[in-house]
Amino acid sequence: MARLTLVLSPHLDDAVLSCSSLMTSRRSLIATFFTAGDASYEARRAEDLAAAKIIGASSRHLGFRDAPFRSVLYRSFLGIVAGPADPLLKVEMAIAGLLEELDPELVLAPLGVGNHVDHRLLRNAAAKLVRPERLLFYEDLPYAFVKHQINFTVGTAPAPDWDSYFAAHYVQTYLAGTAPEAVKKAFAASKPFYFVEPARQFPPPPLAALGAYKTQLNDLFATPAAMAALYASRPERYWARTPA
Repeated sequence: MARLTLVLSPHLDDAVLSCSSLMTSRRSLIATFFTAGDASYEARRAEDLAAAKIIGASSRHLGFRDAPFRSVLYRSFLGIVAGPADPLLKVEMAIAGLLEELDPELVLAPLGVGNHVDHRLLRNAAAKLVRPERLLFYEDLPYAFVKHQINFTVGTAPAPDWDSYFAAHYVQTYLAGTAPEAVKKAFAASKPFYFVEPARQFPPPPLAALGAYKTQLNDLFATPAAMAALYASRPERYWARTPA
């Protein structure tokens, strides 16, 4: 039997939104970390299991609380994108346990594009715990569709393209009256994730699995056609640690 690819997903959609093309070609297990919040998470967990089934992946929900439900620091847009991604010992222990149990051939972790605190937290934990030769970072979608957002994340651009950023549907959904200048200031204070380089790419993913996230897609994409156009515009891409 082919060895396993372990996909570390912050939330109940990130792995499928970002890694579906690769997962359809490999035996994969999605470990989703921040899967608890309010009553709406029951439907979200069901959607995530359905999406994983469509692409032939297995799934585990680890039950940690989503950022806004574990700290008042993360109950605003600025808190999410600029709040501290302090290590969580219980998350690191869960990753270490999965590595010991599964001995995966490949581990995929979020690159942290978009600066969401949970994505940064999981990225940093993976970089600490997973051997570089078996670790790839995936470009977090839909955040990576913003022009220059990836370059900003890896330290090769001073900022995202702000016109593209503020036009993004997910930003318009979640900004909630936050002043654009405050967002720009928060990003300027962010630390890039250095020492990675482009490694692999796959064709754009099949979209059937994405359609399973019925409670989430309206917040992320203006229309199904807009979502399809974004995904058709680019391959699915992964980054590796730069050799020491």
